[in-house]
Amino acid sequence: MDALTTTAINVTTLPPSDGNQTGNGTIRQAYFGTIYVYGAITATTTLTNTVMLCFIIFERKLHTMSNWILASMFCVGIVYALVYLFPRWVMFVPWRLFNSYACQILPLVGSALIINFNLHLVLVSLDRYCCVIFPFHYNMPQAPIIVRTSILAAWVISFIIAFMPLCTFLVPVIGKCSDQLNTRSFHIYTLVAFIMLFYLPLFMLCVVYSRILWIVNIHTQRRNEILAQSNFMPASVIRRNLRAITYTAILIGFFMAFWLPALIQYAVLFPTVHLGLDKLNIQLGEIFRYLSLAYPAISPLLYAYFTPTLRSEIYKKLTSRICQNSYKSSRSIYPEYS
Repeated sequence: MDALTTTAINVTTLPPSDGNQTGNGTIRQAYFGTIYVYGAITATTTLTNTVMLCFIIFERKLHTMSNWILASMFCVGIVYALVYLFPRWVMFVPWRLFNSYACQILPLVGSALIINFNLHLVLVSLDRYCCVIFPFHYNMPQAPIIVRTSILAAWVISFIIAFMPLCTFLVPVIGKCSDQLNTRSFHIYTLVAFIMLFYLPLFMLCVVYSRILWIVNIHTQRRNEILAQSNFMPASVIRRNLRAITYTAILIGFFMAFWLPALIQYAVLFPTVHLGLDKLNIQLGEIFRYLSLAYPAISPLLYAYFTPTLRSEIYKKLTSRICQNSYKSSRSIYPEYS
């Protein structure tokens, strides 16, 4: 990760750009062990996001507003793996040594896609909020337009924010890429971007879900009275809403578990990060980088399990496939009974 990610975790973990470290072979040798980890993360990210995206596209029952937001997020995961992870961390081309533009554009692309993930997480949570709090307005005719506009805005805003330095203080200069990514101004930009596009969304999500849980708790306490007066909020609906909120809270918890270690480290080291890191912090940064890079690979699996409609359809497909295979196997063993 770079810019919002690499700068936060690994500003000085790349080998210095002196005369003894300018060869591609030297870089490959220094990072030979990690290429397998990055390759596995890239392959898993591509596979999980592609499978889930195709499942939503080709299964008509899943063509809902909520799932289209997820489909857009899975698209982010595919682009993230193929356009950022693979060329930046698997190929190990020494971008910073011979092409300042590629050296700076690739980190910014990675930052844009990470920001995009954050914004999609917010969209998914807001979608659940509207579904629970405003059930009668959730399927209004204007809702699909609002969802499409929100998805488009997430893509546009993320790239505008990420590429802003390239149009201001981070003008590419040949041979100065590593130095430019380690300037004080760039670290200040990174910290501000963290606050705006990670901590504030998380704060908003906590407030939103606290509000939802409070409302669901009130409904649960009053359900006997509500059921006695009308059928406005059956107990089954209350349980379903509570279960949905629990699932989403777990998803946010996983997101924080994957990202917070890296962000906490950067916040602690921010005053002196431009001066370099000691060996311990470099090693911790390496571990935290693996963890945060792996989130887009794990995210589709989490959403597949914790989204009831997706989980139900996947279960039906797997059950049907297993039954078909069992039937074919029995026919091959006992052909006289077929």
